[in-house]
Amino acid sequence: MRYDKKPDPFYKSAAWRRARALALMRDNGICQDCLAAKRRGEVVKPRTATVVHHIVPVEQDPSRAMDLDNLISLCDACHNKRHPEKGAGDPKPEPPTGVRVIKI
Repeated sequence: MRYDKKPDPFYKSAAWRRARALALMRDNGICQDCLAAKRRGEVVKPRTATVVHHIVPVEQDPSRAMDLDNLISLCDACHNKRHPEKGAGDPKPEPPTGVRVIKI
């Protein structure tokens, strides 16, 4: 299933851009999920944060949209993990079962 949602004008606002910049600055531009995994002892190199994620979605609580305590800096990969419904394009079709493919 493809995620076809129109962009929200909220994310183009000057107020959001300021809040986003403050969150990235607070987190030193490092993905906080990668950093947490490293602290748990996982072998992970923390990546650069490219996305600022709302912990409590704006749709759920609009009053927290600009609240720095509700924002977390993430890399694309970690943000995609938090939003599996968005997917990464169309899923690859599975090969039919019971059919053997031989390349010549």
